[in-house]
Amino acid sequence: MPKGLRYENDYLVGGPANAWITPNFRLSEYADADGKVFVHRELVAAVQVLRTLLGRGLDIASTAASDGLGEQIAGRFVWVRGDSPADIVATATRMIKDAWFARVEARGDRVCLEMPDPARLPPIAPESALDRAIAITAAFETSGDPYQQVTGNFDGAGLSFGPLQANLKTGTLQELFRRYQARDGTALQACFGTLWGEWQRLLRLPSRAQQVAWADSLSRGSGKADFDAGWKAALQSVGRVPALRAETLAYSYDTYGRKLIVTLAWLKGVRPIRITNFRCLAALYDLCVQQGGLDKAHDAIRRRIAAENPQNEFALTRIAVEERGRSASPEWRADCISRRLCILEREPVRVSEAGRNAERDNPSLYLLRNAPVTQIERYLA
Repeated sequence: MPKGLRYENDYLVGGPANAWITPNFRLSEYADADGKVFVHRELVAAVQVLRTLLGRGLDIASTAASDGLGEQIAGRFVWVRGDSPADIVATATRMIKDAWFARVEARGDRVCLEMPDPARLPPIAPESALDRAIAITAAFETSGDPYQQVTGNFDGAGLSFGPLQANLKTGTLQELFRRYQARDGTALQACFGTLWGEWQRLLRLPSRAQQVAWADSLSRGSGKADFDAGWKAALQSVGRVPALRAETLAYSYDTYGRKLIVTLAWLKGVRPIRITNFRCLAALYDLCVQQGGLDKAHDAIRRRIAAENPQNEFALTRIAVEERGRSASPEWRADCISRRLCILEREPVRVSEAGRNAERDNPSLYLLRNAPVTQIERYLA
């Protein structure tokens, strides 16, 4: 997210005109005829999600009420235009079930998109919340479709793949592909083509060190962050198979969703405040992925809760992520805390810890809806 954007009660009201406020839209595109901007951040997010789902150009046509639409709800609607109004209407209408939009109406070549009442945003389904949390965590390290991310041996992990960057060094990549094989072995083999035999040989190597060495020989580019083009294409094909993407989500649920439940249960035991807001849950999920949980900071969290007596889920979550971040290795403390606070606040937060500074940003912050998640504990239990 670019610096300088100005919000008032979650309405975007100003900033650098050419700033990208989401991956495909600049601030200036939401300006009215007088150059003023007044649009709710949830609507901006919904329009970006629509653009992503369409997979092709989408223009902001107007932010002015017309044709009997948009009256009395300034900032909560927008007119858009694209090469197929029918496709826009169909896709946006499907998004209503996830509460991205409340109303979708076509008028000629334009489509009016209206968001739900921001004072009463509908809750997010847990499956959708987990998928978004995965995307947000992945966006700290990768760009583009997180399910197609392939990273070489720049960090000693050999080969890393997917939104969670499962890798050979930890054995998580091997486990993920065992699950893929069980889910749809035929589709998996088709992704590799003539490379399938070599891939099977890799997975049968007797040690992870040998597997990492294999990946190192195929790592390319500056610092070995990229990977051999042929192998990269095969792995990206895996990331495009719907059944295997679903298995990635299931793996994330099994591995990190359960850690999140342990984290939520422990916090509730220390301070009986129920954590349901997606921003809080996404911050804690990111913590579970990167740091495994709160165990190493239990005593520090207890002391701070006793001293500060937090009254809401945001204050409680902030204590948890800050104290767990401070228990990391000194060189990573600022980074850990800044990353989690970036999620919690939906903007970069500068942090200084142990003589180091960090101000992490994330291109997927627009996915952080300020809404509760329904029955998250039951879903992950």
